[in-house]
Amino acid sequence: MKTFQIKRILIPTDFSKTSLLALEHASFMARLYKADIYLLHAIEISESTYHIYNPAVMFTDMGAIEKIAVKQLDDLAKKLKREYSITVKTICNLGRTHTEVSEAVKKNNIDLVVMGTHGASGFDEFFIGSNAHKIVTKCSCPVITVQAHTKKLGFTKIILPVDDSFNSRQKVDYTIALAEKYAAKIFVLGLLSKNGETDSKKFKIKMDSIEKAIKKAGLPYEFKIVKDDNLAIAAMKYSKKVKADLIAVLNDHESDLTGMFLGAFAKQIVNHSRIPVMSIRPTEGVYDSVSLAAANPF
Repeated sequence: MKTFQIKRILIPTDFSKTSLLALEHASFMARLYKADIYLLHAIEISESTYHIYNPAVMFTDMGAIEKIAVKQLDDLAKKLKREYSITVKTICNLGRTHTEVSEAVKKNNIDLVVMGTHGASGFDEFFIGSNAHKIVTKCSCPVITVQAHTKKLGFTKIILPVDDSFNSRQKVDYTIALAEKYAAKIFVLGLLSKNGETDSKKFKIKMDSIEKAIKKAGLPYEFKIVKDDNLAIAAMKYSKKVKADLIAVLNDHESDLTGMFLGAFAKQIVNHSRIPVMSIRPTEGVYDSVSLAAANPF
């Protein structure tokens, strides 16, 4: 795969505290990478979202709503330009957030999306989690999701969960590229289901190949293998134990193990991780040296 270059970062915002926190993370990254920021707000009209624009007034004039939203975006853009000395562009459209984000990613050749996983107050966790997961699933580029608990900017310890699935190297390459930029340590976490059957020889080949790639990049790392009934919870527990600040996952399919990783793993991590999550959509038809080596050990 091509080198992970970050030149354009898209941040969806609903002006909530969590989305503004994600904005801080993205701006910090934009300054580090010398990247441009694309600040996006999708106007989704319903009774529960009017307060985003004006708590005291029930608007029926779409032009008035758009005018307020555009001003809020422009104010944020000016603030970011002043504080981080970066280029900020704004996008304001009427439509569903996940659809507008997906379209903006394609239209503007976005390299990375950074977003908060809790939206405007009044929305329950199911809706917010589903909305974030739709963005993670639809986007062709990596998506970093940030929860309200995340205060620290930047990454120093990155968790790289690895199972026995065929396609994993794309996640490894993205993680290594990010770790190089931040001078971060990678914690490779081998995840095995207690009830699943794993070819130990193939799994060892995969882990050895990952270790070789990290060594080649000259990055510090640690390896650990765990067995658990719920691999998502195991990954989050380990991230807490080592005080990590980022988890990297594949958002399409991680594993064939009882369907645990088939969407459910990424969604569980995105919804409940107390640290940022980088979700990567694997490129169809692209097979990596790690997977091929494990599939053909002889």
